[in-house]
Amino acid sequence: MPEFLPFIGTRYNPSTVRADNVTSPPYDVISSEFRDVLYERDPHNVIRLEFNRDADPYTSAARNFEAWKNEKILIREERPAYYVYHQIFDKPEGGQITRTGVLGRLSLAPDSVKQVLPHERTHAGPIRDRFELMAHTHANFSPIFGLVSDPTLFFDQTLEIATAYAPLMDVDEHLENGQTVRHILWRLDDTLAADRIQKIVAPSKIIIADGHHRFKTARQFYEQHQDIAGAGYIMMFISNLESEGAVILPTHRLLEGLAGFDQYQLLERLKEKFELTPFSSREEGVAVLERDESTVTLIEFPDDPKWVLVSDLEPTSKREKELTATRLEEEILIPMVGLSRTTIDERRNLLYPHTFRELDELEESQNWNAAFLLRSVRPSELKAVVNRGEYMPQKTTYFYPKLLTGLVFHEFEIQPKP
Repeated sequence: MPEFLPFIGTRYNPSTVRADNVTSPPYDVISSEFRDVLYERDPHNVIRLEFNRDADPYTSAARNFEAWKNEKILIREERPAYYVYHQIFDKPEGGQITRTGVLGRLSLAPDSVKQVLPHERTHAGPIRDRFELMAHTHANFSPIFGLVSDPTLFFDQTLEIATAYAPLMDVDEHLENGQTVRHILWRLDDTLAADRIQKIVAPSKIIIADGHHRFKTARQFYEQHQDIAGAGYIMMFISNLESEGAVILPTHRLLEGLAGFDQYQLLERLKEKFELTPFSSREEGVAVLERDESTVTLIEFPDDPKWVLVSDLEPTSKREKELTATRLEEEILIPMVGLSRTTIDERRNLLYPHTFRELDELEESQNWNAAFLLRSVRPSELKAVVNRGEYMPQKTTYFYPKLLTGLVFHEFEIQPKP
């Protein structure tokens, strides 16, 4: 069963830096241009640890980490604690909600991780990169994002104890889409609450929402470096899949640069297997796509008909169990559009916008052939896939918003023995 414990956190010293100047989004969503912005924002921004741009990025990150601790830019807590974390944000369709969760350290021992369930496959490149950073720094700078299922919401209620006190950090993050996410962090060292958290998590299955590569990296590092004290744990944020903050946005597909693509030939092929319904606007088509389980995708074309909804002629129980992202690949993109499995896996000819704003920007800048819009993955669908031991296609889920990097760090060698 998962062993999820409090830890001695290392965090920014509020008397020497401003939190909104030194935190950042996760490294894997940061462009090279925005990395430069973060570099200029503050000489102690976490980007210099997590996504360093120097010639030897790992050595530079380790050197910065040690120097900042010596200079009291970073301080260590005196005792282990959990860290309650709130993200307050507006959903894309409107309405403000709060995601509630807790940061702790998860054991990487076999008995603990066998109940940790991934939903995406991993690739070698990112694992090599994160392994080198871990080897040089002996720390986690950003947490894995995990989900437990607690319909009673007792998990969420337990975490609220921490919010009666002053927060450690309170950061407004301004996103590129114009929205603002408020990130608030509290320390929770209440003994009764800590015991409740462990008892709730211990019998649970933990679904990895984000951080598959870092989780696999941590397991490999532990297997190869069991001599390093504390390397058998990884920092994880756990939230409740049944609460209002479990927002999963769809990830759409934009087909671009495919030579010989013909919109009207594709429509003729689709007619043989699916029901096609044209719409006069994207909004109308998306509304039906989200509510009708028999739909597969809304296709957006450069020419008329611009929006065509693709639905099953006769839905079957087998199809109802399959994700629309899986069906899009297996029934349309590969056999009808002509992409290969290798092309999809290597992300050639496909771009993956999450929002319609991103989609519009890509359509303006790319030589695009068609856009395939998908509906959101339901929490029940996510649980069903991972419980069957299956994987979703790449870029199927987008847990919104992303966790902030730089709230607290997990150093391996300073942690108490369980």
